[in-house]
This record gives sequence, structure tokens and C-alpha cells, in this order.
Amino acid sequence: MELRNCNKSKSMDTISIYHQNIRSVTNKVDELSIHMQTNCIHPHFICLTEHHLKETEINNLAFMGYILATDFCRKKSLAGGVCILSNNKLSYSTVDLNQYCQEKTL
Repeated sequence: MELRNCNKSKSMDTISIYHQNIRSVTNKVDELSIHMQTNCIHPHFICLTEHHLKETEINNLAFMGYILATDFCRKKSLAGGVCILSNNKLSYSTVDLNQYCQEKTL
């Protein structure tokens, strides 16, 4: 598979965010990575909702060029969850999502 040349410069005065309601990221990491590379999608932040990972699994989530910035995982119920990955070239301040999230409540 040949990937496109993605040498587009990003404006320094905008922030790009890529969101997916992923409905279980476990078996979709490779597919999502290929989709983003093939379509030259290189956002500052990746937001994944419904990742379905547990607290013990979320730290193993890896996308090339990104680091897990913050997350929320359900403790009592199955599925759900949200995480934000940051481009590893950015500096950021972590926000603890647990203070804003409750299980089964938007």
C-alpha cells in the first residue's frame, strides 16, 4: 500500500481535533491508524468515545505519534469510556476527566 505525501503545514493559530465514537477500540487501532495515514489526517488531538477499555487496559493504548493525555473508564458497567490523545510534539496540561464524568450519565 502506498501512502500519500502529507507534507501540509499546519497553521499555528488553529487546533485540529479528530473525534470517533469508536465502539471498542481494541480491534480497531490498526484500521484507524491506516485510515488516518492514508487520508493525511494528523490532528493535534484524537478524541475517542465508547473505547470500552478498563483502567487496567487504557495505558496500553498506542497510536504512533500520540500520547494518552487523559481518559475516563467505567468501573462498574461494561463498555463506555472516553479518552483524549495528544500529538507527542505538543505540550499540554492534563485535565482529570473523573471530576466531570459519571457512569451512565452524559
